[in-house]
Amino acid sequence: MAIKSKYQKTQILMEQFLKDTGNEYRVVSQRPYTDRKGRLDDGVLLTLQITKDTGEYQNENEDDMIFQNFDVTVLCGKHHAGIKKGDMVSLHGFRDDVSYYIDFNYILRFDNVRKIEKPNERQHEKPVNKLPQLGA
Repeated sequence: MAIKSKYQKTQILMEQFLKDTGNEYRVVSQRPYTDRKGRLDDGVLLTLQITKDTGEYQNENEDDMIFQNFDVTVLCGKHHAGIKKGDMVSLHGFRDDVSYYIDFNYILRFDNVRKIEKPNERQHEKPVNKLPQLGA
């Protein structure tokens, strides 16, 4: 008799993942999320793209995760996160109690997502010095 899967637990190393990826992701899509069983808050299911990967890999043939997509559920109580496709976001409040790995899929849940505001490039430009006009 095999031991039932309810007695095993897979640990997700989310702190290491967030550190290796710089916790900066590009929004690919979003759609409303409602838990079918009614146990979790409503939220948003996001598809995000990894834009950085500083992790070290054991196998030299193993590629980094840059440009790979992954899904997360943000249990924020709203059906829209106030972000749009192409925005850069960071994830906060990993919910280890309701996140898991099953059948080669990660089910990742967070409390919050924040848009990363990039400073306006025009604010950092140096003013152009006007050249004196000839004959003045």
